[in-house]
Amino acid sequence: MNKYYLIVPAVLLGTFLFFYNGALKEMAAKEATKTAEKAAIKAAEDKRKAEIEAKASADAKRRQEERDAEERARAEKKEKDYLDAMKKLKDEADNYSAESDKLAKEAADLDIQLGSLRTQKEKSTREVFELAKQVELAKVSRRNAEIEIQRMVEMLGTKAGASTLATIPPPPAPKN
Repeated sequence: MNKYYLIVPAVLLGTFLFFYNGALKEMAAKEATKTAEKAAIKAAEDKRKAEIEAKASADAKRRQEERDAEERARAEKKEKDYLDAMKKLKDEADNYSAESDKLAKEAADLDIQLGSLRTQKEKSTREVFELAKQVELAKVSRRNAEIEIQRMVEMLGTKAGASTLATIPPPPAPKN
């Protein structure tokens, strides 16, 4: 029996090794297929991720270009509006400057006219005073002449009254 103790375990060990090697090969094959499947799935997933990333980057690039175009359009519009506003302000400033020059010239002309009118007024006022002075001097001369005439008449009257020729002779004496 001693032999059987060695043979049976050796046969069983051989059988086990045979089945174990087969199972190992099967497990290795299953592992290889699983690895290949995982690699295929990962490759498909990587490919899908790459496509999604490419689409996302293309979409982001398109959006960025749209935003850049909008910003450029906004900047151009803002610059155009600024230039239009500055041109409008310059035109208004030129108009106001021209109007200011025109009004300043009119004011200078009016000042000149005002100065000439003032001198005319002063001249006419002086003439009025001169005429009034002449009128008063004429009145004074007339008054003096009247006084002189009265004085002459009175003087002549007193001389004539004092003269013998001017006295009425006494009435003749009554004849008795």
